[in-house]
Amino acid sequence: MRPAPRALAFDILLPAVLGAATGAVVGALSQLAEGIALPALASLPGFWPALFSPLALLVTLVVSRRVTRAAGPATAELYIATYHQPQGRLPLAQIPGRVLAGLTTVGFGGSQGLESPSAVLGASLGQLVGARRGLGEAERNTLLVAGASAGIAAVFSSPGVGALYGIEIPWRRDVDAPRLVPCAVAAACAYGTRAALVGPVHLVRLEHAPAIDPLFVAGAVVVALAAGLGARIFASGTELAHELAHRHSPLLRACAGGLLLAALAAAGYALTGRWITFGPGYIAAQWLLSAEHLGGLVLVVLLIRSAGTLVCVYGGGGGGVFTSLACTGAFVGEVIARLAGRSDDAYALLGAACLLGAAYRIPLATMLYVAESGGGVGLSMIGIGGVALAQSLAGSISVSNAQHDTRSVP
Repeated sequence: MRPAPRALAFDILLPAVLGAATGAVVGALSQLAEGIALPALASLPGFWPALFSPLALLVTLVVSRRVTRAAGPATAELYIATYHQPQGRLPLAQIPGRVLAGLTTVGFGGSQGLESPSAVLGASLGQLVGARRGLGEAERNTLLVAGASAGIAAVFSSPGVGALYGIEIPWRRDVDAPRLVPCAVAAACAYGTRAALVGPVHLVRLEHAPAIDPLFVAGAVVVALAAGLGARIFASGTELAHELAHRHSPLLRACAGGLLLAALAAAGYALTGRWITFGPGYIAAQWLLSAEHLGGLVLVVLLIRSAGTLVCVYGGGGGGVFTSLACTGAFVGEVIARLAGRSDDAYALLGAACLLGAAYRIPLATMLYVAESGGGVGLSMIGIGGVALAQSLAGSISVSNAQHDTRSVP
């Protein structure tokens, strides 16, 4: 048993400092890519912004070859792969290049976000903090995990999701519960720091708690079922994108993917007047929830947006699909809301949680995502059931190939 002062320093103080540092850096990077670069690109006249979309993959390819100098694993898999290595250590020399690759992908209009680079960045800061003398191997690994949680809490603007990300994402059917406290502290401090410096950005935010009645519950069940099916489809699409990527050279993938990305961006803009394929999904979600749209149009935009994300996976984008999955789920929920004649955003929130949780195998994190939304106890209970139902329907699929099934030891 550790002495109380050491436990306090390791479980609370070090994760708090780590979380605050990660939140500040991730907040600044998010503001640079999503608050400055994307608005500047979108402000160009006519369809000019679409012409820059190929650079999201071509410039990222140059960064990967000249700065990162590593072909694999992908940034989206790096933290998970490192977690499962005995005495795993992140390649710190690659981190600046991986973060820069994420920035170029997002900043030039790729349909990805900074979640994976943020998780890796936070984990690398945790690794640096853990390198101090006097810490054991288990304590150093815990700080790495807490740093990943802090990165996700900051970039996704969700302390609940971040608190469980680091300990849940490495597994398909397990969770590293003993590290919960440091991860929760780091996530809370990361979110608070980001919110104080640049403000949070929420994909779906409820204005008020929805009225819970049998019809609402029935619709929520449909949302969960559709999200679980959507998770299976997206995971299959991701697997196909990876298979195609192995058959083609990086330059061919970047060129072909860039042209497809430009075409999808132009099509999305022609339909909506917004650059809905740009970035992790906040532009698309803002369009979705800002006004009433026909269900058919929402469905078409959903397909365009999801196709853009899969093209980035195929073309070697440097970002992640975390927020993109939640955005896809929000569209699924909104399609069902339109069919049910509902005007609030509760189904969009449930869809985001259900599809993200099912596709990435993180049900506990996404249950907390619903609970922290401000929708009340009733919606939180429905969220728990909905995420569980979507997870069950999705089966054993996952968008990550690096995850392990369960731990071999208790």
